[in-house]
Amino acid sequence: MTELVENKSSIDLTAKMIAKGREPHSVIICGEQGLGKRTLAKYLAAQLLCEKGTGIPCGSCRHCRLIANNAHPDVITAVSSDSGNYKVDDIRMIVSDAYVSPNEARMKVYIIPDIDRSVQTSVQLQNILLKTIEEPPDMTAIILTARSKEIFLETIISRTIHLYAEEVTPAAAMAFLIGKGIDKALAEEAVRRCGGNIGRALQYSQSEEERASAELAVNCCRALAKGSSGEYELLAAVSECDGKKAAFMSLVGYMQRIVRDAVRLRENVGSEYIFSREVCGALGRAYSSRKLVKMYDSLAEHSTRASANCLVSMLQNSLTAALVSI
Repeated sequence: MTELVENKSSIDLTAKMIAKGREPHSVIICGEQGLGKRTLAKYLAAQLLCEKGTGIPCGSCRHCRLIANNAHPDVITAVSSDSGNYKVDDIRMIVSDAYVSPNEARMKVYIIPDIDRSVQTSVQLQNILLKTIEEPPDMTAIILTARSKEIFLETIISRTIHLYAEEVTPAAAMAFLIGKGIDKALAEEAVRRCGGNIGRALQYSQSEEERASAELAVNCCRALAKGSSGEYELLAAVSECDGKKAAFMSLVGYMQRIVRDAVRLRENVGSEYIFSREVCGALGRAYSSRKLVKMYDSLAEHSTRASANCLVSMLQNSLTAALVSI
């Protein structure tokens, strides 16, 4: 059965709708990378297709088993290019196929993940999907995922159910990682640095490259805590991304975590799991909470610009200048 950790409010909403015979036909799932948007979409597909029809997947019927094994002929996941862009013709094919009867189940479920990454065609894709979302066939459900619903057209937003993938509690994240065979000490370190973002914490636990990115973020924020005198050190650290988009976005994500935890430490709010008490404490002493929030927003802006395929080598300089000027 599809494994889902917490996020109970989302699945409870759709379970109640399905139990009452009001299946959602158009759904948006939002949340940052690593929070399990695809897993939530897969669970929703099981809710919709389970033979029991109660809104709670049984995990044992044919449909539930096929979905768990990614083998259900009526659950179709769109595939983007390596850069995240979807082909317009592929989405047109989904729209055409939506009116064809299911192969085995009572419905067909189309999952289009990370539509916000399709920077070149996102608006065009939404316009192609609009009519099907406005008047969905009874036998069809379309599930879109993105980091934020802000990227969607108002006409799409007003015609869809909105679900949110959220961070789980640190205890739940720890239990999940240990259940995956991760050493307890490493699991605790991953939760400190990734919070309740299970996907990111698992990646951190399994990837030396990811842990190196987190250490680079520590160095960047250590330099940032020095103010203007640390500008060159900060630029040198950020430049270690070497103009690579994935490395830059990973670094910025960890820096956001550190800045967020610096605010938590300053305000003494939920400070049990802190990324680095040394660096977060130094940032908290060097900057007010208001300035730290501005830093967080600047980091988020540069991450968005990177995902929109802006030149990373330019973003490295821009980010350094923006942070030092706060």
